[in-house]
Amino acid sequence: MGEAARKESFGDKYKSGEKIWSGGSFINYMQSLRDLLAELPISAAAIPGDAYEHRFAGNLDFVFGELIYTLTGTEGYFRDTYCALKECFIKPIYIPNATILEFGIDYKTKAGEEGTRTAEVIRTGEISYLFFTDYHRPL
Repeated sequence: MGEAARKESFGDKYKSGEKIWSGGSFINYMQSLRDLLAELPISAAAIPGDAYEHRFAGNLDFVFGELIYTLTGTEGYFRDTYCALKECFIKPIYIPNATILEFGIDYKTKAGEEGTRTAEVIRTGEISYLFFTDYHRPL
């Protein structure tokens, strides 16, 4: 499949702003996550939708492993320390020259404050990806 067709197919399948998946834990989506990353079209620009402290670069297997490790580790940290997880989600972000997968965790602290932590993945080449996160191994 050509890159233009892959981008069009991805855009048709996952509409802008609509969640691709939502659930109580990313563990529930782990089987499909690698396939979703493989579907991601190549972006002309490697600019995340938000500012992040950490960036990992690598092939599909490396980014998939880091992503799962970081997301599930952060879920565990939140549950063990101070938060109730409200929702884990994946949604596409379309900006000029980039298609981004956003991975988010909505939570509520014991003090009642609500928040969202996100991470993003951008595909930069046929076999290369970038993974942006603030929660590094976990938090």
